[in-house]
Amino acid sequence: MADIFTLIDEYKGLMDERDRLKDATTENNKALEKKRNELAQAMIDAESPKVSRGGFLYSLQDKTKYNKIGGCDEDGFFETLEEHGLGDIIKRTVNAQTLNGAMAGLVEENDGELPEDFEDYIKPYQYYDVAKRKETNKAAKNAKKKKGE
Repeated sequence: MADIFTLIDEYKGLMDERDRLKDATTENNKALEKKRNELAQAMIDAESPKVSRGGFLYSLQDKTKYNKIGGCDEDGFFETLEEHGLGDIIKRTVNAQTLNGAMAGLVEENDGELPEDFEDYIKPYQYYDVAKRKETNKAAKNAKKKKGE
């Protein structure tokens, strides 16, 4: 049987590492957001919405997210969601991704505008994202396919 003090020390070490990783992840996410914004602006300035580098294609994407305004009247917020037929997404807390999708749907149904009822609860913000995906060489794939036939 392992020494209980050794187990406590190992357990504490793992908890400390978890906290360190959490802090490092927070800092990394901030740096990523800053660099993404710099890259997106550079792509806009260079009028290069798609750039290939190192086997990956980076493409500029115009995105909008909808966030609930902190400190808003919670009851009024939920009532407004229900009035717009979105009561089914309410779990007394609204998942950010679910809210984002629902708001995007409402905006689409409302000629590109967020209904005024939400102005005290939702703050849309627009940003440019950069997507990264593995580049494929369709010509090479097709040539291999034909060669195999």
